[in-house]
Amino acid sequence: MKQAVVVIHGIGEQRPMDTLRGFVEAMIPTDTPDGKPLYWSKPDRLSRNFDLRVLKSSGRTSTDFYEYYWAHKMQGTKLGHLLGWLWDIFKRPRRDIPDAIVPIWRSTRWTVLALLLLIASGALAAAWGQLPANDNPFALIPLLLAAMGLGLRYSALAYLGDAARYLSPNPQNVRVREQIRADGVDLLRALHNQGDYERIIVVGHSLGSVIAYDIVGYLWHEYHDQLTQLNPSNRELAARYANREPLQPVVKEALPAAGALLDGSLGSLLNFRQQQAEAFVEQRGLGNPWRITDLVTVGSPMAHASLLLGRSVSDFQQRMERREAPACPPTEDTQGYGYNARQPLMLGQKPFTPHYLHHAAAFAVTRWTNLYFPAPFGVFGDIVGGPVKPVMGGGVLDLPVTVGNGKGWLARSWLSHTHYWSERGGTQGYLSALGKDEQAITQGPRPSATEALRWAIDLKGVRRFRRVGAQQSLAPEHA
Repeated sequence: MKQAVVVIHGIGEQRPMDTLRGFVEAMIPTDTPDGKPLYWSKPDRLSRNFDLRVLKSSGRTSTDFYEYYWAHKMQGTKLGHLLGWLWDIFKRPRRDIPDAIVPIWRSTRWTVLALLLLIASGALAAAWGQLPANDNPFALIPLLLAAMGLGLRYSALAYLGDAARYLSPNPQNVRVREQIRADGVDLLRALHNQGDYERIIVVGHSLGSVIAYDIVGYLWHEYHDQLTQLNPSNRELAARYANREPLQPVVKEALPAAGALLDGSLGSLLNFRQQQAEAFVEQRGLGNPWRITDLVTVGSPMAHASLLLGRSVSDFQQRMERREAPACPPTEDTQGYGYNARQPLMLGQKPFTPHYLHHAAAFAVTRWTNLYFPAPFGVFGDIVGGPVKPVMGGGVLDLPVTVGNGKGWLARSWLSHTHYWSERGGTQGYLSALGKDEQAITQGPRPSATEALRWAIDLKGVRRFRRVGAQQSLAPEHA
């Protein structure tokens, strides 16, 4: 049995393989007591980038780790790209700003307004002769502006510039946005076409989580209505249908019912995630080629999707309702999360009307787990990420995390954004209780980020996506 993990790096001038190597060394041990490595490197034949490699784990269940590297496509970012994007956010009214970043938005606004007021006051005072030219304290303002410009040019531009170009659909950004998305979709499509992966997990960090969300949704467009096993020659399915056995009970009934019961409790969410996994297996049994079982986002700006991907909170909500932006759970169609085919097809000697999940229902069969360091008041923690469920839907599992090994202070700093898999040891056991003791999970101490990430990708869980039936448990396994 084989599975693939695709890691998508975040903003900044990343080097090929740096993100992937750090990720893999945190997810699996680097070597055994006898000194033998538990993963090795081989050429990445799916990429045209010769600096990229595939890291392959050893053991009964083989896992191939891929990196989707996109930083080189962001060359040529200029200060105008960043300032235009920041201005668009700056002028938004309060009602369109997510609560988590309101303190930063307000402080930025007041700082800019105070600076403009100082410039105007100094200019007027000098013009009216109230301040001598050689003793004008406002003469330092140009130097201050120059220093701020250099800071934007050499620090913020290297990081925020990537976000500005990818998240802003201005004409000068369209080409690079399309290149990044097209190459990401090509990679996921190639992994599907390999034909030997039972399961694919997509992990996105920072801006990479937005890219992951986009390419998963775009690829689903190609696969959502493919049920290749529904044909007259399939004797097994024909016999089941002739015996009046329902062929799509999960996607037609159980999954929408579980989505309707989502009430914010952990129990209802875990039930929905179990139905997602069973829907995946059901679709696979009918010939759907989709293999992405999990999207895992860490430090994700999707927590602020209404600000970054829409013109306003109501605009982004309407996009999800119109099925432009995939939600979790999916926006409902005429029947649950899908629709019946217009024309029946023959299954054996009887006509059968298949039920298709609609084009924006990727998260009907793909679970979404989001990890974040909480940032109270928008300051003490990872201000880039945050809980995604309030924005994208009640089917997202948000896991607030911390940094173990006595580094709790790190989880309360902005540096936490780069420490989701910085630990190599990590503790085990806390998240193994998920689903068994809801009070312990919701009120107990937060798990370490590395532990939560290991639980979310669940490398030992590939077997259940191959053999699971309607009566089997889908809770993740843990060592």
